Amino acid sequence: MAIPVGPRRLRKAAVLLAAVATTAACGGGGGGGNNAGSGPTGAPTQGGVVRVAESPSTFPDAIWPFDTPAQVSTVNTSQFQELMYRPLYFWGLDDKVTLDPDVSIGETPTWSADGKTVTFQIKPWKWSNGEPVDAQDVLFWINMAEAETANSAYYTQPNPAIGAKYFPDNIASATASGQTVTLTLNTQVSQTWFLDDELSQITPMPLAWDLTGVGKKGSCATDAFGSAAAKTDCAADYAYLSAESTKGASYVGSPIWSVVDGPWKLKSYNGSSGAYDVVPNTSYSGPQKPYLDEVDFVPYTSDTTEYADLKAGSSGANAIDYGYLPAEDTAPYNAQNPDAGNPLSSVGYYVPNATYLDEISYYQINFANPNVGPLFKQNYFTKAIQDTVDQQGMINGIWKGWGYPSTGAVPAKPAGNPLSPKSQSEQATFDPSAAKQLLSSHGWDTGSTPATCTSPGTGPNQCGAGIAAGTKAAFTLDYPSGQASLDTMAADMRSDAAKAGIAVNTVSQTQNTIGNEGVACTSAQPTGCQWQALLYGGWVYSPDYYPTGDALFATGAGPNIWSFSDPKLDQLIVKTTTGSDINDMYAYEDYLAGDQPVIYNPNPLTVYEVVKNLHIDAGDPFQGYEPEYWYYTK
Repeated sequence: MAIPVGPRRLRKAAVLLAAVATTAACGGGGGGGNNAGSGPTGAPTQGGVVRVAESPSTFPDAIWPFDTPAQVSTVNTSQFQELMYRPLYFWGLDDKVTLDPDVSIGETPTWSADGKTVTFQIKPWKWSNGEPVDAQDVLFWINMAEAETANSAYYTQPNPAIGAKYFPDNIASATASGQTVTLTLNTQVSQTWFLDDELSQITPMPLAWDLTGVGKKGSCATDAFGSAAAKTDCAADYAYLSAESTKGASYVGSPIWSVVDGPWKLKSYNGSSGAYDVVPNTSYSGPQKPYLDEVDFVPYTSDTTEYADLKAGSSGANAIDYGYLPAEDTAPYNAQNPDAGNPLSSVGYYVPNATYLDEISYYQINFANPNVGPLFKQNYFTKAIQDTVDQQGMINGIWKGWGYPSTGAVPAKPAGNPLSPKSQSEQATFDPSAAKQLLSSHGWDTGSTPATCTSPGTGPNQCGAGIAAGTKAAFTLDYPSGQASLDTMAADMRSDAAKAGIAVNTVSQTQNTIGNEGVACTSAQPTGCQWQALLYGGWVYSPDYYPTGDALFATGAGPNIWSFSDPKLDQLIVKTTTGSDINDMYAYEDYLAGDQPVIYNPNPLTVYEVVKNLHIDAGDPFQGYEPEYWYYTK
């Protein structure tokens, strides 16, 4: 589901930071293959420490793999939680949109003849405290998801009017017996979608986490699914675990979070600076045991200071072993040899092949904001904004060719997504004159910036519902601080929008600040009504690996914090989740191409710098880390 970047879930949602914020996302889904070009090819050595540069002012701040919409991001999930707590199904192999069965805890599901019951086995892994990883751990997560829909990043509300049900509302019963999980559904589903998007949300949780307080045993894990007891008991667990999840000072040595089933465990964590270190989990049951002794994640407040450490060389006092180049310091993109022109080759680094994330990049526009929401609800207005975003110009200029445009809701790269013929032919447009004409033909005086609504009303040549005479075509866009490339990007978007009569006030904030203000507008969260537009990165399709949109664009979807709603789109989404006809997926894509739920931005490719004797894996399209595949060469 997309996890902003910072959503990989969103995980993996969710609200995507990687592409825009050059998050140091590496690690793949089990590929382990060597990068081409100047990467090392020698035999692996056991041991060593790798220091990884974090993106500026961006670091994990929640450890429990049951994230809220505000917490879900690739930074929290793919790059932190999943190192220690493995999801039921793991995706990403050699930068491909592919399920990795070897790294997955769950075996391939089997279905009943009527398509209503799905059964799957849990591999006999062990938790670090000796507990078996079993079906009850899966039911623990499912019970929590059913009881805490209001707090789940992956929950999409049902829509009875069109027969739409999503996880866990589409579950009639769930049982656990030994290593076997059996789910009976109350509606027909696409089996591809259910595995790729629904089952892949789940992260098994150990019984050691079934607590309502310090030393207070709970019953959420063992209660019957859907029972009144489960709702009460899981709520008590949630209150305790969610509070503990954000207490960074107690992560290390915690009787809760020290119980892991992934290849790594936490050695240290600094909630103020963002630094954290992991060491191997010697009890890991999975297929690839770590070569390294330790991986340290090093925080930075700007990419300028990170680059200074890189330039000091791989043997410097603050040496970084796996870092990234600021856009302004990269060489022009060379597809045949990405290491060509590498400015740090002489101090011990190589540039590996670029990793294409399974993402779309955009900034969010708040349809529920009382001041600018009425503007964004007019499709002509958002189309005008989109026409002023010079994606290819920014790719060629700011990122020197390291990137590609976002052209729709389904990623065009990497290969593997179900792209309709129309989606395959989509091109990014840049036409401020056409944008200006759109405004003037809908009742705006574009003689100056910001343009002014002079013809209020709902007619075809008027400003639209809720837009009063004298309203200005203006809004505020918050974007992440600490990167000169994003400063330039924001300035370019502000300047180009002004050519069409649209005033965009750009304000830099830390990534975590933007993540905290980016909540949906509700009576319980009035602050979610205040923000106007947020450049939080976009969306990596994880764990909603089949990009149907139910987790992102459907009315009421958890990550849909910008309150977008289109009844026709909701109907099309339902068809993609309940049927097996690929044309249903194409119809959804093609309809959304004429809608404008977000403002699409370029997908920059992060330019990594890696010490020359460090072998890394071939990359993860879902922006995760898998350092168990890294090693120093002899």
